[in-house]
Amino acid sequence: MANKRRLLLVSLLIVLIGSCAGLGSALLWPRTYAARAQVLFEISEEKPTGFLRQDRSLTTQLVLLRSRQVLAPVAAQERIPVEEMEKQVTVSLLDSSEVIQVEARAGARDVAQRRAQEIVDRYLQVSTTNSSSEVEGYVHSQLTEVQGQLAQARAHLEGERATSAPGSSALAVAESQVQSLSQREQQLRSQADQLSVAELSRSAPKVVVPPYGVPDAVSPRPLFALAAGVLAGVLVAAVTAAVLVRRWSMR
Repeated sequence: MANKRRLLLVSLLIVLIGSCAGLGSALLWPRTYAARAQVLFEISEEKPTGFLRQDRSLTTQLVLLRSRQVLAPVAAQERIPVEEMEKQVTVSLLDSSEVIQVEARAGARDVAQRRAQEIVDRYLQVSTTNSSSEVEGYVHSQLTEVQGQLAQARAHLEGERATSAPGSSALAVAESQVQSLSQREQQLRSQADQLSVAELSRSAPKVVVPPYGVPDAVSPRPLFALAAGVLAGVLVAAVTAAVLVRRWSMR
């Protein structure tokens, strides 16, 4: 009977110590605050592979938000390593929707909200900059080059008309070159127009909920730490009880 009382007291003491340790560590640990913002990236173009396309498009935006292209300038502005900034930023989709939630953490509410604002601003800037695709840039460069060649070919044709006899081979070659370049110019203009229309219909991210500070600290959480301390104390108490019972039984 005495051994059972001692075992109960030891177990209760261990659980109490674990609880106090968990709660004490939570109260002494530096507080961390969060700020959140929500960005809508609407998928406007309909395609047969809509679900797969939507998943890939939104995943691309999540990757972009956490990329160093977005976070590195913010980290430099905040004067912290970019690796630390990456640990303090979380991005996620809300309920499988097209709304992306951005969360930034810091040791003060105003700092967390400022960082969230900087991240959203930088993301919008990068997203707008990347809206002109490489294909569109290539088409426009090709169009500019062909237009230059066409201007030279037309000048050469006028010269041949002034100096060559009608029906000469040189005049025929010059006319053929102008016609070929004119067709190429029309093709490139048509491609550029199609790309411009596609770009206009492209979804642009919109801030639907501006950065706001979460009222309570997100870390540490005293109740969670207390529960963890109690659980750890129970486990240690169980192991201790098993060892003591075994020793007493061997006497």
